[in-house]
Amino acid sequence: MRFINAIYHASTKTVEYESSNGTRLLKTGGSLNWRFNNPGNLISVKNQKGKIGIGVVYNPDKHSFAIFSSIEAGDNAKRSLLKRKYKDFTIPEMMKKYAPGNDGNNPEAYANFIMSESGVAQGEKVGELDDSKFSKVIKAISKKEGGLKPGTEKWVYVTNVTVSDGSRPVADVPFKVTLGSTSYEWKTDAYGKLKTIIHTKQGMAIVVKYTNSAGKEDVVYSAVAGDETKNILLTRNFSQFSAKTLADTPKVPRAKSTQKPIEYTVMSGDTLSKIAERYKTSTDEIAKNNNIKDVSKIFPGQHLTIYGVNANGPSNYTVVPGDTLVKIAEKNGVYVDDIARQNNISDPNKIYPGQSISIDKSGNVTSGQTEKPVANPIASKPAIKKPEKNSINNENKKTLDSVGGKNSGNPIALLPHDQREAPWMAVAFEEGETRWKWGRVKEGDGGINYHKKTGINMSSMVGNSNPWCASFINYCLKESGYSTSGSASSQSFSKNKNFIKISQPIYGAIVVLRKKGSWTGHVAFIYCFFEDGEIGVLGGNQGDSVTINPLYQVYINGRLHYELIGFYVPKPYYAYAQKTISSGLRKTTMSNIAELRESLGANLPSNEDERTR
Repeated sequence: MRFINAIYHASTKTVEYESSNGTRLLKTGGSLNWRFNNPGNLISVKNQKGKIGIGVVYNPDKHSFAIFSSIEAGDNAKRSLLKRKYKDFTIPEMMKKYAPGNDGNNPEAYANFIMSESGVAQGEKVGELDDSKFSKVIKAISKKEGGLKPGTEKWVYVTNVTVSDGSRPVADVPFKVTLGSTSYEWKTDAYGKLKTIIHTKQGMAIVVKYTNSAGKEDVVYSAVAGDETKNILLTRNFSQFSAKTLADTPKVPRAKSTQKPIEYTVMSGDTLSKIAERYKTSTDEIAKNNNIKDVSKIFPGQHLTIYGVNANGPSNYTVVPGDTLVKIAEKNGVYVDDIARQNNISDPNKIYPGQSISIDKSGNVTSGQTEKPVANPIASKPAIKKPEKNSINNENKKTLDSVGGKNSGNPIALLPHDQREAPWMAVAFEEGETRWKWGRVKEGDGGINYHKKTGINMSSMVGNSNPWCASFINYCLKESGYSTSGSASSQSFSKNKNFIKISQPIYGAIVVLRKKGSWTGHVAFIYCFFEDGEIGVLGGNQGDSVTINPLYQVYINGRLHYELIGFYVPKPYYAYAQKTISSGLRKTTMSNIAELRESLGANLPSNEDERTR
């Protein structure tokens, strides 16, 4: 079982280990290095691989020791430390640093013990030891630090309850939870979760009640606490909608009524004509307002403005005599480099009167600023933040404004379409399009650290030791109001209680891949399906950026040769995912990856697509 978090209770000398499904393991007593899964009693430092907690111990001075996810992880951390930090040291030299005398140790006696146990000579350097001697040194240190003397272990099981409307978590829903003879009034949090129910006693009755509109308490879940962890999903439609409609026969006929702009996110299977028909407008008008050059090409996750101009979308500017790229950038509040890149201008000093330039204002500020801000270009967080008045991402209860028909004097009540389909994909698409320019901006220049944004203690996304594919997925989920996996590991989604495996790939599903014989790999979102059977995946850390890659060509059948672990969705979305699968898999089908990338303005497929960590 994999542990993801650990808390040390010093008063009882107990470490509480929490697994990805909520089950707890209590390790009490024994030697400190056994209790902390830390054979070398390593002090906690930043970015320690495998560390899941910190234990503060006074012996007699204060020391903060690392708590590792397993004995193996702690052992690997000790090996890495010795090879990295002490490779040029002899055993006596190393012990003066590893176990200094001013910290209550006797480094000379420590060194003599290690050399006696391992057979290493006094003059041999750590980095020059063969595998056999090095392993003996590691074993001797563990023995000196307490010998991994075991204490007692106790498993504690839990029940996790998540509330969903079928696709999204529902926050602030009140429940009466009775555990044994004690009752509590609890509400779901921003991610639709109730407090974790700990099985403090075998056979304890668990009853969850909800008060309905008639004031009667309904039992929505009941069970008896046993020796297994349970993850419960309560699905119910708590949404209510009301629409105020204008009079059928207005006193003065109108040729055209005025609608307020509605922000719409393109869903899988959408076409511009379908959207226009739904909102009683025309394909040409939507295309014009959103600067869409080819009405046959729109993309899932793309933002459109209905009944108005998309202020964040790209616009065209015609160069006039006296213009420079710097002047145009300042006038429109964008960067010179961005305009040059978007328009393939190789020399920013050479533009010509009459030249048409596309300007994309989304996510940018004036070029007069000294540096690009770390900004979040995403406008909405459905489960955390109230949606804008005319947003199509409707929440629990909402009164929609009445609007009239576009070409008729008779009013029509138009309720914006309730978009429940994979809300996180709008975030992913916006990040790919606006921040990363579909692969043209690389990881050091994106102005964001997805690790930091999702609570992962990694200072950078650059470099082989900082893979960020999982943190990108978690960022998109968090921004749209869903729980994350709480880890930067690509494999965490296949093991975490917040996610459920589904049988088939659907738009927005999380695909988990693994290197054969390893616990590392890659994770991305299912984006589209190509005519040749290939699947497009939208993800981070793909070619050091955010791109859409072909799943089979790059990851499964290509050089990487990854193993497909499965497809997963957030727990609150499971009912919607099952409905999508049973309805026949609504797919967004596109011709091929090259055409898709060309339409998005991305780089064409190349060997760079296989760059991942």
